[in-house]
Amino acid sequence: MSPVVVSDDLSPADTDDSSTEPKLGESRKGSKKRKLDADFSEKIHWSDESDTVPSKPKKRRAKRKFAGKKRKSIYADEPVGDEPPEDAPDLPDYLQARRQDFDARRRSFHEAALKVPPDYNGIFDDEDVLVNQLQERPQFTEESGVKPSRPYEDIELQYSGGLIPASIAQYLRDYQVEGVDFLHRKFVYQQGGILGDDMGLGKTVQVAAFLTVAFGKTGDERDDKRMREIRYHHERWYPRVLIICPGSVLINWQNELNRWGWWHADVYHGARKDDVLGSARAGMLEIMITTYDTYKNKKSAINMIQWDAVVADECHKIKDHTKDTTKALMEVNALCRIGLTGTAIQNKYEEFWTLLDWTNPGQFGTLGEWRSAISIPLTLGQSHDATAAQLNAARTTAQKLVKNVLPQFFLRRMKSLIAHQLPKKTDKVVFCPLTDLQVEAYRNFTDSREVEILRTVSETCGQHRKKIGWCCNQFLPNGNRWQTFVFPAMVTLQKIANHLTLLVPLSSDLDEKQNSELRSLQTCCPEVWNQLYTDREKITSLINPEFCGKWKVLKEMLKYWHSHGDKVLVFSHSVRLLRILQHLFNYTSYNVSFLDGSLSYEERQQVVDDFNSDPKQFVFLISTKAGGMGLNITSANKVVIIDPHWNPSYDLQAQDRAYRIGQKRDVEVFRLISVGTVEEIVYARQIYKQQQANIGYTASSERRYFKGIQEQAGKKGEIFGLENIFTYHTESGLLRDIVNKTNVAEARVGSNMFDVDMDQAAKEGDALRSIQTKGDTAEDGGLSQLAELLKAKDQEQLLQERKANAPRTDAIQAILSKAGVEYAHENSEVVGSSKVEEHLSRRAALGQYGEGDTLGQHALFASNEEGTSPGQGLYTQYNPPQDVQLRQFCEMARTFCFASATEFALVVENWSQEQRRNCLAHFYRKREAMLLEKFESDEGDHEKSKLEAKETKADKTQAVKSPIKSEASAITPAKSGIKVEPSSSSREQGIACMTKDVSSKRASIFLSDDDDDDDEL
Repeated sequence: MSPVVVSDDLSPADTDDSSTEPKLGESRKGSKKRKLDADFSEKIHWSDESDTVPSKPKKRRAKRKFAGKKRKSIYADEPVGDEPPEDAPDLPDYLQARRQDFDARRRSFHEAALKVPPDYNGIFDDEDVLVNQLQERPQFTEESGVKPSRPYEDIELQYSGGLIPASIAQYLRDYQVEGVDFLHRKFVYQQGGILGDDMGLGKTVQVAAFLTVAFGKTGDERDDKRMREIRYHHERWYPRVLIICPGSVLINWQNELNRWGWWHADVYHGARKDDVLGSARAGMLEIMITTYDTYKNKKSAINMIQWDAVVADECHKIKDHTKDTTKALMEVNALCRIGLTGTAIQNKYEEFWTLLDWTNPGQFGTLGEWRSAISIPLTLGQSHDATAAQLNAARTTAQKLVKNVLPQFFLRRMKSLIAHQLPKKTDKVVFCPLTDLQVEAYRNFTDSREVEILRTVSETCGQHRKKIGWCCNQFLPNGNRWQTFVFPAMVTLQKIANHLTLLVPLSSDLDEKQNSELRSLQTCCPEVWNQLYTDREKITSLINPEFCGKWKVLKEMLKYWHSHGDKVLVFSHSVRLLRILQHLFNYTSYNVSFLDGSLSYEERQQVVDDFNSDPKQFVFLISTKAGGMGLNITSANKVVIIDPHWNPSYDLQAQDRAYRIGQKRDVEVFRLISVGTVEEIVYARQIYKQQQANIGYTASSERRYFKGIQEQAGKKGEIFGLENIFTYHTESGLLRDIVNKTNVAEARVGSNMFDVDMDQAAKEGDALRSIQTKGDTAEDGGLSQLAELLKAKDQEQLLQERKANAPRTDAIQAILSKAGVEYAHENSEVVGSSKVEEHLSRRAALGQYGEGDTLGQHALFASNEEGTSPGQGLYTQYNPPQDVQLRQFCEMARTFCFASATEFALVVENWSQEQRRNCLAHFYRKREAMLLEKFESDEGDHEKSKLEAKETKADKTQAVKSPIKSEASAITPAKSGIKVEPSSSSREQGIACMTKDVSSKRASIFLSDDDDDDDEL
């Protein structure tokens, strides 16, 4: 297989498997040998530009001589040189020999060298068996709710020569058949690939069906004898497959394989693992299942077997190429490497390269080449301050990646494919206020000398002209380097944001850790630390409502859900916080289940089964790390994520424990974020990472909220760097302001981008009155709801009726308001694209920008105002005083013919972000049309008054003139045929001037602030 090249002239058809892998029966040329280079691990340093938790530096391996030929870059035409880069693949000799042997056999024997299903001729022919009397799998009961989705027929896989037996095929959906075909092609041609389906789409089922095809099984009880019978035919090949997965899903893999067929499979884990490995070596196992840790520790023994395929479930476990587990997996003795993950891109694009490089070593170039060709263009173009050229490069690169490179190696489908088979899911992010004690503790800690040093490490030292963190402030007051305090300080902020008692040291901790945490407690709570420390074991300390703002919100929601028969999953990555909640629940009437890493895999499954089967179980407290993947808890329909994780996949996987196939009720997810704290930074980075993932998967045009660029020095923006992490963003919060300002920026750009027919807009008057009411949908931006209210005879009565008929979600909104929550939004409203962003992206992609092109260096959201400091732009433009905002909101209410601004606010309150943006854009266009019309009218009045003044002056002059000239004065402009009109050039200049003024006046949340008689609230 030759390396993948990201080029302009590569079409999707050129990378599709159907074109590179002909149907069996057609001739095919062999692939060229791959060039295999050495691998050197990178040393990790923590700096202010780092975006992850600091890790212990790794020892650098000694460089080895590289005797290979000059290697050619897959991204450029120039040779790289004789020395291998640090991230070049380093494959063991046995893998290189296997690859060379397979390629040689392909060249010599063509199709005969492919891994087609085994030959069973002569094995079952002599048996007098009635096929229709054989037992088949799977077998689903009526209670399971699983029904066939297609006719009972075998499915032939066109390009791989495989056959999905009818007993299995009848339960596969179309996209799952496509997935089986993708996997089997990789197996037949001994290539690698990633099945990156969204969580809940049945990746395990697709693998079980693929293995059935690869082994040539028929889905009936004869499959139980195939391995034993074929052992009598030593010359015949029979597959051996290794499955590597997290320990939490070991039992699940066994259960699924048994459900979907007859397999000789065993688990290489625990006390009897040596016996299992011996069976695999002797050819008495078809499938061996193990965990990542067990494989890492026993890789030498496991790799003595030549596996025909390895399946790595949750393969994002090996996303970091510097980790020991990833390095161990690079040595796995298999040419066909299948990765399964719903989150291939979790934090950055380099992780995606690691997974792809594991599946097909060397085919995606080096990590450095990937960064220059993929990572850097995509991240630069996603910045809020991106120029037209940067946006062009980002969108073009994304299209090439998704259409040209990935289809051959990466298959991903979204849960929208089965949306019609699943209930609804909402994902609400709730920004919870801190209590007064929490605010005081947070401020005390962020104002401390130690945190001040962390916040300023990147500032320039006035004396030495270096970064002060590497100059005069290298050490904390206690003598330790500041780098050692970064992670503990971040943990302290997260503790304050959740529950103050988390600051209290545990008696079970080592003395050094206890002393360190006690000092932090004294810094945060100088007045009450002694009471907290003394009463740390008392329940009165835990139930104090002033210690946890989130508990005020959660307990009210739980009370409501319990009265309506709901079941709730509560996730946290802090086991200690879960224990605190467990103590709190002990003083309620709620039945509580608990799952964390201390439970064995068997005990975890038992707890899940008990919760699913017992209707009396109400709350399930789950550690995000231990129970966030592999578990099926569809009896629950409410999910609460207490604290956000830096890695968004943890929270997304936690949600899908309840929202998956088998769920019968609508699922509501609530993420609790403490306002103004580091948790807002965590969630903002989740948005950033989710957007980057969407771009990498589908080349979508994601909205550009943040100025910062991950791992770009000097471009930390609002969410990267230590200064942002260790700053308290006050009670108003950070993200709310960023989202609102982006909405306004897009509305401003959109009003200038799309053509507006001024004459038509003037004739329409209030266009909202003419809109037909077709339900409150995102497509009409909430205008149908507004139009219905405007046309009502009694608007007050209609508002009351809406309140009376409000759905249950409005009850939750009332609970949140009562608990002091001022802001919440749907996650789906924030993550994704918008019409304006899509238009900007299309326009940028069509442009041709070269070096020095001033148009391409123009920031699309930049400020047009003179005097604005560089880099400020939008963020100084749209921040008027509060009284101006109130006055202009009243102007908007009056424009839409509301009796008062209060009534308009009640309507806007229930709108989504998309609906608000659309309405705001409509208001901009309407105001612009009105202002231009007003200007034209004023211009005409001005010319008319000038003409009248001139005539008046002429009359006065005429009165004193001699009678001889009186006859001449009778010649009027009308009689002489002269038409008096405003100057055309003057009119055009005035309109241009007004348009310019309108653009410059958009310094506030709305277009104009020139009305002095606006109403007040």
